[in-house]
Amino acid sequence: MAKLLELIDFHYYYGNIHSVKGINMHVEEGEMVTLIGANGAGKTTTLQSISGLTKRKGIQGRILFNGKEIQTYPGSKVAGLGIAQALEGRHIFSKLTVDENLRMGAYLRKDTKNIKDDIDSVYKRFPRLLERRNQLGGTLSGGEQQMLAIGRCLLSRPKLMLLDEPSLGLAPLIVKEIFIAINEINREGTTVLFVEQNSKIALSTAHRGYVMQTGEIVMSDTCKNLMENTEVKKAYLGV
Repeated sequence: MAKLLELIDFHYYYGNIHSVKGINMHVEEGEMVTLIGANGAGKTTTLQSISGLTKRKGIQGRILFNGKEIQTYPGSKVAGLGIAQALEGRHIFSKLTVDENLRMGAYLRKDTKNIKDDIDSVYKRFPRLLERRNQLGGTLSGGEQQMLAIGRCLLSRPKLMLLDEPSLGLAPLIVKEIFIAINEINREGTTVLFVEQNSKIALSTAHRGYVMQTGEIVMSDTCKNLMENTEVKKAYLGV
């Protein structure tokens, strides 16, 4: 498989604070990869740097997407390449309806005649959103907002979907539903990279995983092997 995304000796600095310390990682086309680790490990900074949402002057090293260096690109240009991110905390448009939120995900698209079909596809995947299509985003439950955030990503027809803490603050049944949908999205051809504090569900969902501690990648392997690793079991799986 070809490498769709690659970070090479990637560093991030918030002023004098060295947040991400020379990591190397990649995601192959069609893969689902997870990045796990404790709060403050640098996971969100890594994801946001890929999306163009961090200050570019804080970056050292290279981010390649489809072989092209993108570490200097602003978020709008990154989105135009086919990278979409559902941010931690959802960040849906609270004063727009569900339908309007989804349409915002398609704002860069030229093929306007296909947008309605893609919205219908999101409603088929998440029937709760169809029931609430005319409700304001801010009135939805946390789980429904997460479905909406993922649906909005899908409206851009991304080559790579980035998800930051998709299970955060959600009830176990909703988490299960969200991850079934993420699995389906990946099986249908969208490459996925996600950050997740629930290491058990992350490693049981993705193909490969990276373990991040204090800004460094300390381990990487197939998720099957990581789940059987004694250190990972002790530190992240509570075994």
